[in-house]
Amino acid sequence: MKTILQIDSISKLFLIVVIFLLTERSFAQNLNIKDNSFYYPHSLEFNEVIQTLGLSSAKLPEDVVETDDIFRAPLFSYRIKYGLPLNFVSEAGLETNILTYHFSLGTQWNLEFGKLSMSLGGDIAYWIGGLNQFGFDTKINGWHLYPNLSVGYAFPNFSVSVKSEALFILDQSTRNGDIEVSSNYDTFSGYAFGIYIEQPLWKDNFVVVGFKSNFTKFYYPMWATFSTFDRFFYISEFVFSFNL
Repeated sequence: MKTILQIDSISKLFLIVVIFLLTERSFAQNLNIKDNSFYYPHSLEFNEVIQTLGLSSAKLPEDVVETDDIFRAPLFSYRIKYGLPLNFVSEAGLETNILTYHFSLGTQWNLEFGKLSMSLGGDIAYWIGGLNQFGFDTKINGWHLYPNLSVGYAFPNFSVSVKSEALFILDQSTRNGDIEVSSNYDTFSGYAFGIYIEQPLWKDNFVVVGFKSNFTKFYYPMWATFSTFDRFFYISEFVFSFNL
């Protein structure tokens, strides 16, 4: 039953993608696909801004949530890119699941070869979480570093981008009541690969459908599960967002 549900979820995602690709010609006329894509790595004009507002849904590991039922954790996000000189772009972001807030700031350098483009960069992030319910009085915070590499291709009516990133935990601490617990996480904690398809929805607003594979020892949105495992997990994410 579980396998059937997983296949059904994947089928729905690809059905959405197919619908978008079949209908994109009616929406894409007279639009610059490259300049209206967010995940596609490309240079922006100085002071140019592009934003995306989205929702991701991650399947948490069975041995962490202690159930074989499919449990997906939602994560809301807002990201913004700002054009800098010399093909540099700065990026800031906010992710939250109400219990946790993740703030990131980074820079990418872009190199374009016609419709093919790539970027190399890194983000530094501060995140904080708190749980003061069900008998818990726990707070956690930390600093993460995400070196990343993206490659994208701009088709006539949509773009496809692949982004890879590593996760390094620079600092992390947990407080239970008045007791502070030092972190015992490895500095290198994992890596991820994501693929994103972007295409017009209306006017110059684009929709994004993506899938991200995380291979990590620590997935910060699930900190409240208080996992004690010291091994890599595979966590899949579906991403849906709008470029504004």
